Amino acid sequence: MTPYRHPYPLTAYGPVAQDSPRTYVDMGRLGAVVGLCGAGAANLWRLQRDEISRTTAVVDTLRVGVASGLATAAASLVAGQFRSPTLSMLATLATGTAVMYALNAEHTAEENTNER
Repeated sequence: MTPYRHPYPLTAYGPVAQDSPRTYVDMGRLGAVVGLCGAGAANLWRLQRDEISRTTAVVDTLRVGVASGLATAAASLVAGQFRSPTLSMLATLATGTAVMYALNAEHTAEENTNER
């Protein structure tokens, strides 16, 4: 008689799904949707107050959506390397912040130059 093999490895927290590239793509997609919604709403307010043009609003919304997707995928990948929920959360926050900082550094510097 062969022992039953559970499809997911067992941990102290119960069964955990195997990490796969598909998981990270899905997380990146989710992050992009959240980023697009947030940036779209913020840019809609700015557009209604005539602070930016339509083209600028669309480009900025897409830029933030892509950056959010990449940051979410990277943070998910790094967080999956830790067993401790606390360390996993800290790694998620640190990675997400670092990726967003790096991807927005040029855009922020450009805005600061235009304000002066």
